[in-house]
Amino acid sequence: MSILHCIVAAICVETPLMDKKDKMKYIDRIFFPRSIAIIGASEVPGKWGFLLTSNILGGGYEGDVFPVNPKKDKIMGLNAYPSIKDIPGEVDLAIIAIPARLVPDAFRDCVAKGIHAAMVITSGFRETGEEGARLQSVITNIAEQGDMVFVGPNTMGTVSTFHNLISMGVPLSPMPGGLAVISQSGNIGNQMIDWATHKGFGVGFYAGTGNEAMLKTSDLLEYFGSKEEVKALALYIEGLDDGRGFMDAARRITKAKPVIALKAGATSSGSKAAKSHTGSMAGSFEVFSAMFKQAGIVQVDTPSELVNVAGAMSNIPVPRGNRVGIMTLGGGWGVVTADECEKSGLYLPPLSEEIIGDLDKRLPGYWNRTNPIDTVGETDIELQVHILNILAHWDAVDSIIALGMVGREVYLANSIKYHERVSGKKMDPDVVDALMRKYHNVEMRFFTEAARLQSETSKPIIAVSLSGGSTETIVRIKEHGNVLFLSTPEQAVNIIKHMYVYRKYLDGYGIRVSR
Repeated sequence: MSILHCIVAAICVETPLMDKKDKMKYIDRIFFPRSIAIIGASEVPGKWGFLLTSNILGGGYEGDVFPVNPKKDKIMGLNAYPSIKDIPGEVDLAIIAIPARLVPDAFRDCVAKGIHAAMVITSGFRETGEEGARLQSVITNIAEQGDMVFVGPNTMGTVSTFHNLISMGVPLSPMPGGLAVISQSGNIGNQMIDWATHKGFGVGFYAGTGNEAMLKTSDLLEYFGSKEEVKALALYIEGLDDGRGFMDAARRITKAKPVIALKAGATSSGSKAAKSHTGSMAGSFEVFSAMFKQAGIVQVDTPSELVNVAGAMSNIPVPRGNRVGIMTLGGGWGVVTADECEKSGLYLPPLSEEIIGDLDKRLPGYWNRTNPIDTVGETDIELQVHILNILAHWDAVDSIIALGMVGREVYLANSIKYHERVSGKKMDPDVVDALMRKYHNVEMRFFTEAARLQSETSKPIIAVSLSGGSTETIVRIKEHGNVLFLSTPEQAVNIIKHMYVYRKYLDGYGIRVSR
């Protein structure tokens, strides 16, 4: 056993596990249930039972929903039941949002009903001290003896967009996509889903792990990693109770798809906060970093970086190496981006004589003749597309950053506003519409070509907006795939840097995949 494994075993407490095949089958009922019972369902706005019921129904879930509340006959138009045992027919998933002291009896009812999957929203367990820890042990024992798995307690919920299921207390509206998110903080998980949605990154699955009384981060990593729909996984981790299981799962998964992780509790203050948050033992930050490196997990430092890197890696190819080609509308961007590349361990190869000869015929005589290629403000879309083609087919580069080629529509809107202010009258709406369409078509010409070339060459192409007011997003080109569109050069470089870390790990195993 390696020294790292000895340390991992020392800081992690193993718990008894049911047969792995059964566990994965039962986890599937959390994310693809045919029917759901909500224990503690309510019509009182603001209560967890209200929020969960409203979000599940409003989110488009098409299975059967059974509210459980002994004081109500109807909740949100659905028949309510005094207890889960009174529900006719089978229940795949029980979601529990009642006081902690009542949860053990609810678990016993679930076992008696033959339910194999549950989610416990309720807090007041291990994170609160000894009595809470004792109560958590009670419900875990009931579940283990009853052949039932559960997420939580103290979880904010789960999401399965491929099943139209928002089992959350927060009314999020993620779109389906290739990213799976596992978070040991509900609030950070909610924020990550929101960021991903606004950036256009589809989130197929999300799990807030809560206290991890039964289902651990390692179990959910194993489950999501097995799903064909998942292209990349994002993890927010405060601590681990199953270090060996986590390492084993990560090693298997990272050889097929990227896993990106943020380890919180890097300082003594953060470690103490993690302990009070979920009762998690944060462990040594250095040990976790070593674990991540050995397992091929890409480590990041902030939640926003986690979303950017994981979202990118779920949508665009992983470069084959660290060589970057840059095209820029202006020189300053190129200088800054070149600096960031070198600081990040990326290499900018000099242009070949063939490329210089080609561009000498197309650019003004004072162009810089180097990489980054400065187009000296030339805005002709066909010229820009030509340069993009040159870089994409140049064997000396593995990824491309295009600076300022898109994002002009914001400036056009401002220009129209200023013209109307000076002239004192509104522009003809048909003229405004024609101008906006023209700018939009020009930008879509660039995006379409970028998507085509990215698909053809398996080289990531990242566009950085001309305007700081543009929204960071994924541009989807139906025929060719997705192009990443960011607001700053350093974000583009940072994503490529982390992608290259993953590429080096794959190279160590002789694995040659584009994602």
